[in-house]
Amino acid sequence: MKLLNKTVALPKLTWRRGLAAVGILLVLAVAGLYLAATAFPSIGANSADSLRAVIGDQAVAQLETWIFQAQDSFRQIKYGLGLEKPAAPWQPPAAAQVPSPSPAPSATPTATPLNTLAPTATPLPQATAEPTARPTATPLPTIPPSPTPTPWRPTAAHALGSLEGEGIWQAYIKDAKGAAVAYRTFIQPDPKRPYAVVAVVAFDLKKARLNYVLGTDEPSIKGGPRGTGLIPTADAQPGVLLATFNGGFKATHGSYGAMSGGTVALPPHKGLAILVIYKDGRVDIGEYGKDITSLDNALAWRQNCSLIIENSQVNPLVHNNSAEFWGANLNGETVTWRSGAGISPDGNTFYYFAGPNMMMPVLAAAMQAVDVKAGLQLDINNYWVHFTAIRNQAGSNKPEGLFPDEMKVDISRYLQKYSRDFFYVALKENN
Repeated sequence: MKLLNKTVALPKLTWRRGLAAVGILLVLAVAGLYLAATAFPSIGANSADSLRAVIGDQAVAQLETWIFQAQDSFRQIKYGLGLEKPAAPWQPPAAAQVPSPSPAPSATPTATPLNTLAPTATPLPQATAEPTARPTATPLPTIPPSPTPTPWRPTAAHALGSLEGEGIWQAYIKDAKGAAVAYRTFIQPDPKRPYAVVAVVAFDLKKARLNYVLGTDEPSIKGGPRGTGLIPTADAQPGVLLATFNGGFKATHGSYGAMSGGTVALPPHKGLAILVIYKDGRVDIGEYGKDITSLDNALAWRQNCSLIIENSQVNPLVHNNSAEFWGANLNGETVTWRSGAGISPDGNTFYYFAGPNMMMPVLAAAMQAVDVKAGLQLDINNYWVHFTAIRNQAGSNKPEGLFPDEMKVDISRYLQKYSRDFFYVALKENN
């Protein structure tokens, strides 16, 4: 009887041990992903992709949510204890120095003392009775001075926080003549998370061309067309290439439409946000099927989620935390790195947004702070959100991260053949 009891108890004990082992593995996986995502972003990002093939997208999404929540909670504790303070992502511009006005000239000229005049050596000639008349000079026509062209600047940004330098546009990328082609600033849009600082880069589309590249692997469907993953040689020349930045989600995370140079990797879907680059260089953002109805003259286009800003107003869907709208697997309330793109009301300024510890309403607030007409979300998570200014250093392209500390891993990823889609900005030919 005792033997029987032991025999019956063994399966129960084994089941409990198996459950405990699964729990331990889950904890180790979370801890491992947390450490990888924090210390080694590229390893963390690639590990998450590998893990999706084993336990599925939803399970990995839940792990990522826990990790991001833990990171955010830890950061809130550090700021609450005063161990860290909010900081600008780069050195903000110094306050403008107003020159002292020069003293106004005296209205009455100062008379020269008579005793300082030199004596006249030769007596002055006497006037004749009939002085010789002088010819009348023909006045030259007055030519108005050429107006000095006003340097381009983005429209004023609205500061939402208390960091010094917030909302002040700083010349960021210049052409060979020294004229600014892009400015940057930062916004502090989340009062609950003062460390959530959003970087904004504004490009002058009269001088710069936006371009889109399909990656060799993403976005694509099985058996579908793939991209080159390369910037064309002509645009990759030092002094021509100005900047590179990330694209949108993978195909498995929404199958959002994508096309470049006539290659349609994924078809467009009505009702979703779309960024369109036209053959004449124009850029527009809107809802496909409503704001943008035809893609006939498009050079490239990319969809990603719903509009964040629509007709200069926040889309009500921003406050819906559904993963379907804002993160494929991560919902809009997940605090993580996010990026986005926007266009000005006149269509002449293109904006790129990026920053850590953001929920969707925070990204929307940053977009409204620079008065975009329409804006959409691009990729999310720390490794995939990536922007570099390209400097011409002795005839070679040198990438420089927008966030110097956080965007230094694989900093040259878009300067060579790349597996995922991305955008780049090049100087227009007439500049």
